[in-house]
This record gives sequence, structure tokens and C-alpha cells, in this order.
Amino acid sequence: MSFTLCASMHATRASASSSSAPARSFRARAARAERNAAHVSTSSKASSRASCPSLRAPRPAARRRAAIALRAAKDDAPKNEDDTKKEPEPEPSAASSSEDAEKLPTPEDDVAPALEGDWRDFRAKLVNSESAGSDAPGASADEAARVEAASGENIKLLSTQNPELASETPWAHVIGAPEKGCLLLASEEEFKLGQQYFHQAVILVLEHHEKGSMGVILNRPTQYNMGYVGGDDSSPFANNQLYFGGDVGDGTVSFLHGSSEVAGGSEVLPGVYLGGYDSACELVKDGTLKPTDFKFFARYCGWAPGQLESECERGVWYPVACSRQLALKQVIQLPKPLWREVMELCGGELRQTSKRSYGEEET
Repeated sequence: MSFTLCASMHATRASASSSSAPARSFRARAARAERNAAHVSTSSKASSRASCPSLRAPRPAARRRAAIALRAAKDDAPKNEDDTKKEPEPEPSAASSSEDAEKLPTPEDDVAPALEGDWRDFRAKLVNSESAGSDAPGASADEAARVEAASGENIKLLSTQNPELASETPWAHVIGAPEKGCLLLASEEEFKLGQQYFHQAVILVLEHHEKGSMGVILNRPTQYNMGYVGGDDSSPFANNQLYFGGDVGDGTVSFLHGSSEVAGGSEVLPGVYLGGYDSACELVKDGTLKPTDFKFFARYCGWAPGQLESECERGVWYPVACSRQLALKQVIQLPKPLWREVMELCGGELRQTSKRSYGEEET
């Protein structure tokens, strides 16, 4: 029902309620007159039979006044009823109702259209177009050259390990605040003396909410493999290098991969999953996936509620959105350190900081 119809019905009900007041007044006066007449008649008969000398029958004048009042009330009835009658409000036509309905907003009008696909990739394209100028001549060529300069050597190595992942274009850009699935790049000025395992660390944020945050360091491989740590050389992951994930969670081991076929995994960012060990073992054993498609981490990094945001505001970490290639590839004997690669992909001030850190001041 449209708002117009509802308002019309409300006005009709209000009008009917208001116009019925005279009719109710008439009926009340008539009822009082009839009760008075009946009382007078009854009192008259009772007084004639009463033996008490103090009671007398009502005077004839009283009876006449009651009768006159009753007749007057009845004579007024048609006039009062006519006064209460109003012309019925015309029913709105179907056409006008449909026109009114078309003017009203529907629930669907207030729903934002769904953004399909990887919204992080969409955001990255917006950032790149704004920084390079999408209408500028040679903008796409300049972007390709920048990606080649930052990631070219690492992509060549990745193409021998995971050709499918190597075919994807890497990207990264700075964001305003940490979020699940982003990278944290350690500031060059931090961790030079204490907690040196965080020096030039690249951390993938696995969880970020009101209860705190957690992540794993992507670029700290250890000298141990999963077979040594797990004591099972028959495991399909026995030869997988184990990464140092952080300084929290003694005895915990987690792993990342890029396959949606692994049952029990949870998505960290589009195309990057955490967990699902039993299914992963089966898929590697039957040849669907390779052991090198998985990265294993001992321990993790943890932050209390609000701590990570505070550290980012103080410049301890640079929060960065990235493509899945940067999160999933093996970081073992890379031609260019991962921290430097991501900093250069971000461009701008981070690129300059990276260049200075490696003694390559831009001219």
C-alpha cells in the first residue's frame, strides 16, 4: 500500500470519528428524556399506592415538560443525522495508485550495487590510475616498467617454481589503516637493536578485529624443514622449509596456500587460504597440488586490541594492500629481498626509502 493510500484512509477515519459526535449527543439526550419519562410515570403510580402521606404524585406540569423534551429530541434526530452524513471519499483508481507507488522509493533503491570480484584489486587499479594519471600518454607503459624494475628478477625465479602464480601481475599500495589480508612493512628506522627478527619484516595480517590482531612473518625462513620438526619423513610436506612466523604461540604451526580445493581452509584475502591440513595432504598425494604450493610457519605475531593501529600511527609499520603473489611465493634465496620488492611496488616515498636503505639514491 502506498503512502498516499495510507494517508487517505487515515483522513477518512478521522473525519468519520469527528462527524459522529452530534449523533452521539442526540442519542444521549433521547436516552435521558426516556429515562426521565419512565421515572416520572413509575413514581406517579408508586405514589398513588403509597401509604406514606409525605409522598405525592408529580405535578402534571413535570410530566408535560418530560414529554416535550422527548418529542424535541426525536424531532431533531433526522436533522442531526443528516448533518453527520458526508460525501464518501472517492476510491483512488488503480492507475493513480500505481503512479503513486512508482514515485515511492523501493527497498532495492537504497541497496548499493555489489562489487564483484576482488575489491582489493579494484582499489589497487584506482590507486595506480590516480598516481600515474590514467589519461597520461604512456601511463600503462610506465607502470609496466615500474613493476618490471621492482619484481622482474623475483618473477623469473617464481616462474620455475609456480608458473601459474608467476603469470599474475604483482601490485602493492599503501592503505590508511591495517586490515585483514594486508601486509605490514617494518619501518626502516625500527628494530635495529631489539627484536631484530622484525627488521625489514613483511607480515601478512591473518586476523584483525576488536579482540586484537595476528599475522605471520613471510620473509623469515629457518634452516629447518617440516620433516625434522614433525618427526615424520613420510609426510608429503617433509621437505617444506619452515618459516619463523613470529614471537607468539609456542608450539603452533600454521600454513598458507592458494587453492580453494583444500577443504577446511579459511580465506585470508582473495586467493589466499589458511589451514586445511588433512585435505592438503590428500591433494598433494594424488598429484593435484605440489608441496611447494604451501608455506608453513612456526609461531605467529600478536597484538592486543588497538595496539596494531597505534603502532601504525606511530610509523612502526606501513600497512599495505597487495596481490596474492606477494603473500604466497616462497621467500628463499630471492634475487631481491621481499621487503624491498614490496616497498618499490608501492612507489612514492616508500620506494625512495627502500632505495636509500640499499644505498641507491635516486638522481
